[in-house]
Amino acid sequence: MRRWTLLVLCLLLVGGWYERERIAPYAPAPLAAWLAPADPAAGGHGAGGAGSSGRRGSGGPVAVVVAEAEAGSLPILRATVGWVRPVASTVLSTEATGVVAEIEGHDGARVKAGDLVVRLDDRAARALVTKDEAAIARDQATLDAATASLNRIQRLVQSGANTQQAGDDATTAVRSATASLDVDRATLLADQVALAKTEIRASFDGRLGAIALSAGALVTPGTAIVTLTQSAPVYAEFSLPENDLDLLHAAWKARTLTATARPAGATSSEGEGPVVFIDNAVDQNSGTIRLRALLPNDDGAFVPGQSIAVEAHAGNRDGLVLVPGVAVEPRDDGSVVYVAKPDDTIEVRKVEVALRVGDLAGLSAGLAAGERVVTEGQGALSAGAHVSVKAPEPASAPAGGVETVKVPAGASADGPAMPLPATASRTGNAT
Repeated sequence: MRRWTLLVLCLLLVGGWYERERIAPYAPAPLAAWLAPADPAAGGHGAGGAGSSGRRGSGGPVAVVVAEAEAGSLPILRATVGWVRPVASTVLSTEATGVVAEIEGHDGARVKAGDLVVRLDDRAARALVTKDEAAIARDQATLDAATASLNRIQRLVQSGANTQQAGDDATTAVRSATASLDVDRATLLADQVALAKTEIRASFDGRLGAIALSAGALVTPGTAIVTLTQSAPVYAEFSLPENDLDLLHAAWKARTLTATARPAGATSSEGEGPVVFIDNAVDQNSGTIRLRALLPNDDGAFVPGQSIAVEAHAGNRDGLVLVPGVAVEPRDDGSVVYVAKPDDTIEVRKVEVALRVGDLAGLSAGLAAGERVVTEGQGALSAGAHVSVKAPEPASAPAGGVETVKVPAGASADGPAMPLPATASRTGNAT
């Protein structure tokens, strides 16, 4: 049994050594350096010699891809989930007792403010209005006659042909007719209001829900007819941790606090708008603060109550050094990057990551703009290792080995650089 075990181990070692070139890129740095094949030019230095690459047993440089760091800024983003809230929503209800005579609206219809939705039987209300108008006409005629009589009597009193008592009686008749006319007008206004209550109209522009009754139904004051909801604009309501309060308030004062929302599961529909509300208290149960952003929603992509993915934008962080996120290697004691020095040797340098946005990392310390960092091939590197860096190949003819890329837009002596992602901006162009 022991012989078989030793035989299997020997076979594994021989196979691993034979396939060391394939294994090395995926092995930890010390093991990869030991497994790497020796450079024939190194001659008698052997596996234990110190080759020019800095790797054990290898005298050749390591092929890597690098990116040039550049000064710039990144947006300060906070991703969360939320839901859509209507700016206005109400239940249209009846204010009078009556029978539904006509339904003008229909389920899900879009309406404008003042549009008729439901009309009750208004015959009795219209009769009262007609009666009031007749009473006004009658009392107006009475007032006109009393006024004419007063004018005649006053002339007679002034000439001594009539008594002062007759003049006083004529004045009283005019005042009584005026009061009766005022009562008639007030009654007409009240009955006109009662007539208006037989018509249920939209309070604002929006969309109707399902109408809850049909023609012929008897309703009383307070009977719910349909829900009217404003569909544009809408609120995107979401919450963020209370630890972000200082950041949110600073962005609020600077008028740079905005939010982008996307319906859950959607890839194309997106809305963006300013944050218009920060709650006045933190939810003690969740430790979060509630916010609302106003979205135009002209295309109706957002529906009240819908779940959405929200990305809050609290301005930009300036003064960063931008590198591809894959260039930063997290470790127990922090993050490091592999810096390709001008002599094509590697320096393992500790950095401070301030922000990560998309494929970019913004560094606040440890790296300067213009330095090159390794983005591919870090697994075979160690401090002092020699590397081979080549110019980027055209997209139509992919390189078989390595390529050099730049993070921001621009051009270099080695060829065109990769464009700067929309989430980042270079120093001098920060927004």
